[in-house]
Amino acid sequence: MLDRLRLRLTVLFSLLTAAVLAAALAATCRMAQNEAVAGADLVFANTVTAVADAVSENGLVRDSWLARQETDGRLILYLEDNGQPLAFPGGWTPADDRAELVGLAKEQAAAAGLNPDSRRRQKVSFPLPGTALRGSYTGTALLLPHEQVPSAVALYVIRDMQPLQARLRAMIWQYAGLWAVGTAVLALLSHWMVCRALRPTEQAMQKQREFIAAAGHELRSPLTVLKASLQAAQAPGTADQAPRFLDHAVCEVDRLSRLTEDLLILAGGDAGVWRTSLAPISTDTFLIELYERFAPVARLHQHTLTLDLPDNPLPDLHADTQRLEQLFAVLLNNAFEYTPAGTPVEIRARVSGTLRIAVTDHGPGIPDNEKQRIFERFSRGDRSRTDKAHFGLGLAVAGEIAALHGASLRVQDTPGGGATFVVEWTAKAI
Repeated sequence: MLDRLRLRLTVLFSLLTAAVLAAALAATCRMAQNEAVAGADLVFANTVTAVADAVSENGLVRDSWLARQETDGRLILYLEDNGQPLAFPGGWTPADDRAELVGLAKEQAAAAGLNPDSRRRQKVSFPLPGTALRGSYTGTALLLPHEQVPSAVALYVIRDMQPLQARLRAMIWQYAGLWAVGTAVLALLSHWMVCRALRPTEQAMQKQREFIAAAGHELRSPLTVLKASLQAAQAPGTADQAPRFLDHAVCEVDRLSRLTEDLLILAGGDAGVWRTSLAPISTDTFLIELYERFAPVARLHQHTLTLDLPDNPLPDLHADTQRLEQLFAVLLNNAFEYTPAGTPVEIRARVSGTLRIAVTDHGPGIPDNEKQRIFERFSRGDRSRTDKAHFGLGLAVAGEIAALHGASLRVQDTPGGGATFVVEWTAKAI
């Protein structure tokens, strides 16, 4: 499902960004083409003016100068003085016949209103149509009267549009290439962003699948024992042992109740709907009451429990007393059950910028490669893998409670051997 969603989002974002990029590049290309056309028109107009001025002022113009103007501007220049053409072979060879182009220019100039019989200055511009032409041309015709004699020079300037058109086409391909490269880069970026955005969802779904699978596995064992105990209690052949089987069933119901409560806590933390009643509490009083409550439990497990508090009062906490007690109950019960009998267990609190409350044992400790894994759900240490009283949820629940109180929970080695679980509040969270 996520693969299809990832593909669809990638395609959608790629298309949207490609469309935006295409619109931006199309507008930019159009502006660049307009500037190119305006620049070419300005150069053409300046050339026409220069030729017209040279003809008007000098009367005679060198063929070499006209040839250079033609070659530089890709033009065809044709002059007539009182209807007589001036001998000029041209500076370059166009794609179409020069005489044919001049004839078309005369026709278009006449159609545009140029009157060779008039003795006033005239100027007309026109396209050169013709399906038989291999090139594309436009023209300008000027009638330049002499100041001293009653005659005029007709100047026809034919402009070859192919260089400009080729330049405009090259600009289109250039911007198309930019669009293709940009689209590819944006597609890769879209794929990366979609993958990054969906990564938390993918991880959450993976954790959910693992959580459901592990929960189902853990539920199967007590349900199997519960069903077997009830069936044995009902069987005629074992009716005399029914009380014992019912006791087993009650124990399994208690296990299921604890597992259900832990699952609800974790599910509420995942969904962000788990709420607690936070209120100011005296940290010293809380730890003293915690010690008094668990000292008998420690003796039952053949441990000694000690409480080490600093001389100065500890800062108050904003906490849910029951949930906070549940957190330390997990840590203390683990210390009692997974360390050798006769070893001490300590509760120690210190303040140095942060408030640290530690539960220290002197057992076998936890290997470095296990220190992170033990906080995962349904994770168990080696000694408790076959212990049916534990589901591997205690430290995960403790971590959720610590986070809800703005604290962190971590484990470190005890000097001399053992494990120390530290709950730490920053100064801001106190």
